[in-house]
Amino acid sequence: MSDLRVVKWLGMICLLAGIARMGMTPAAIIWGTDSVQELSFGYAACILMSAGTIAGFLAQRETGALGFISVLGMTVGNILTTALVFTVFVIEPGSPMPDGPIVALTRIANMAGMILGTILFVIVTFRAKVFPRFVPILFIAMLLSQFLPVEDNVYFALFWGLAYVGMGFCIWTGRLTPRSQTEMPAPRTYSA
Repeated sequence: MSDLRVVKWLGMICLLAGIARMGMTPAAIIWGTDSVQELSFGYAACILMSAGTIAGFLAQRETGALGFISVLGMTVGNILTTALVFTVFVIEPGSPMPDGPIVALTRIANMAGMILGTILFVIVTFRAKVFPRFVPILFIAMLLSQFLPVEDNVYFALFWGLAYVGMGFCIWTGRLTPRSQTEMPAPRTYSA
């Protein structure tokens, strides 16, 4: 399978992950936060995001090491989110999260990977100019939605999923502009 097809299918995984993540918001509104329905959407989204986030780097390799580090941080954050959601499933949905140093470290690493990775991803994506501008703007909206004054912050998952849907859609449909196309070569001059 060619590299382009792999990236394209990883983009489809991002798209599906975003849709699953967006499903958490109506599930939380209808059945409540940490309900089995919401956590099922979240668990599926976490697994898909853990696998598909690398497409954000592969589609814009121009970002180099910083782009890879940003996607690695986001991927580690998604993996740790998967572990935290699984913990809630094992304990019982609706029960309080267990306390302890392992859970606290997991939460800190999760937040650091997700927030710092996403901020770095937005910066390198703006600079690379491969994705349309709305993709990094959706990731900024996702970060800012954490501060919405809404009970249990049920809309954060909607914005998080929307950012992945935007990125996955652009990758799947090929709406990317590689740097080689955005930089115009200098005109040639011929001497007589």
